[in-house]
Amino acid sequence: MAKRKRHEEHENHERWLVSYADFITLLFAFFTVLYATSQKDISKAREFEQSIRRSFRVFLDFGGVQGGHTAFDENDKPIPPPIDLYPSMGNSASEMEDKVRQMLDKLMGDSEKNEFISDIHHDSIGVAIALASSALFPSGSDQFSEKGLKAISKIGAILKASGKKIIVQGHTDNQPINTERFASNWELSAARATRIVRYLSSRHNIQGDRLVAVAYADQKPIASNDTKEGRSKNRRIEIMMAMGEKNPF
Repeated sequence: MAKRKRHEEHENHERWLVSYADFITLLFAFFTVLYATSQKDISKAREFEQSIRRSFRVFLDFGGVQGGHTAFDENDKPIPPPIDLYPSMGNSASEMEDKVRQMLDKLMGDSEKNEFISDIHHDSIGVAIALASSALFPSGSDQFSEKGLKAISKIGAILKASGKKIIVQGHTDNQPINTERFASNWELSAARATRIVRYLSSRHNIQGDRLVAVAYADQKPIASNDTKEGRSKNRRIEIMMAMGEKNPF
């Protein structure tokens, strides 16, 4: 039986079309990506921006401002903290006083400082900020005034950042008081000091073992009680940031 003649394979001259089609596909994909990236999607960009901000907010919740978080405004834009995240208070009371003054300059305007802060000084115990009671509280009351609450909030940020023990001292003038709530100046001065301590603990998350409230009533005047101006100076709250363990009482 005769063998069939084997046909030679037909050479395909169109194989280049496969490579060409792959090249055209890749080229199309490349220009599609270029086109897509050139078209700015405002909503997508906004969503991406907000996700980045939320990520940084989480970071600050765990690692910033002593466990607190940064504030964001109504447009989800971060509000920079009014003071350094980790301010150095210095190694001496003198350096600490300078730092406190710098922070107050950042947080308060001149008129606000003049209204609320009657003195800043340091001694062997630490740095003290003296506040005018009449600016913080209405007469005969231990409830913050609206402006007083704003002021103590700003000062609270400094007290927290200091990392020091905070001693809040309530002082009054020698004018007697006898109301339903306060039988004497002892109760009034104690209530005001305690009010500030509670605020620092609840609003600024300052640990309780760093806070002390002390009532002096009219026993430590810094001016004469014979004049209206002197009595105004004596009605004060002194907040001490203690440098060490020395007993301030």
